Amino acid sequence: MEEPDFSRNTEKQLRQILTRIDTVRYPERVKEIEARLSAGVFAPERVKLDPNIESVPSIASVWRRIGAFCIDMLILGIIGFTVGSFFHAQFAALGAWGRALGFVVTLMYFGVTESSLGGGQSLGMRVLGIRVVSRTGEPISTSATFIRAAIFCLAYFLNGAAFDFGAGNEWGIVGMSVLIFGLIFSLFYMLIFNRRTRQSIHDLAVGAFVVKAGPGKISLSTEPIWRGHAVILSVAILTVSAASILIFKQFLQSKPLASLVLTQQAIRALPGVDRVDVNLNSFSSSAGTTNRLLINAFVDASNPNSDALAQNIAQLALKNCAEISDQNAIVLTLTSGYDIGIALWWSTKFYMQTPDGWRALSTAGNGNK
Repeated sequence: MEEPDFSRNTEKQLRQILTRIDTVRYPERVKEIEARLSAGVFAPERVKLDPNIESVPSIASVWRRIGAFCIDMLILGIIGFTVGSFFHAQFAALGAWGRALGFVVTLMYFGVTESSLGGGQSLGMRVLGIRVVSRTGEPISTSATFIRAAIFCLAYFLNGAAFDFGAGNEWGIVGMSVLIFGLIFSLFYMLIFNRRTRQSIHDLAVGAFVVKAGPGKISLSTEPIWRGHAVILSVAILTVSAASILIFKQFLQSKPLASLVLTQQAIRALPGVDRVDVNLNSFSSSAGTTNRLLINAFVDASNPNSDALAQNIAQLALKNCAEISDQNAIVLTLTSGYDIGIALWWSTKFYMQTPDGWRALSTAGNGNK
């Protein structure tokens, strides 16, 4: 029979064995156990950790956070497409304000799920095992979660949004572009390069951390982040701002701008046109250079005759664009649908004719009347 190895037993286990062992048959084992107890030679107790004791947290990686966000946006996208299939006309009627609706829905989703009400975890975070906590490891308050989500959602929904500042307010485009760049660049820069805590600007705004999920309270570092991050962000944003202003000043001084603004104003005044973009484009190939006037009009989906609307838009371009004689083609796109940020659906009709071709269509149309 194999001799037992008492070195693996704890003090509690040795005392239990001592009460049960046959002292007559195994006196040598009794002596060994007593000797170990007297000398304090035994295995340490394997204490089960109390879930309330402090533990060292593991900061969530960049990829887990991005992955969780993608899962969350996929869920929101499915919801958006489903609801949009029933309320397509209502969403389309919102026009550029559709993204405001998506912003509110997304803000509510993250504001509730990542707060103490949702245990600090959105659905994507639950899948990838991470959570949002305060410095003490507790879920952050609902108000703090909404502030945190608002900063992030603002960057997401402003990017790609269609702004119509109107004629004479072109500098609003520059200001909005700088704001969007500043938000997005700051968010990703801090997430990637703030390696100590991986706190981005929306986390820092409310003192939140994103850690791997697990039981128990945690104690996070109270050391401030490296000040150099603020310097780098400031220099980057100021540089982009200065470059944007210089580029746009040159654009404002260009001769075609006034003509394009006039054309844009005339088209936007048409019934059923929500907004319009007008640009000049040059396309070079082995066959030579093709100059084109590009018009992208966002129109009411309920318009019964899109071909007639396209013809009216082309005629206004022929009348108001001073550079039309230098163009080889007028490319016109009529777009209708909706974009709420978390889901979108567009229907597009494409037209392209030479300026003379559009004039001929107009003449033919007038002759049929």
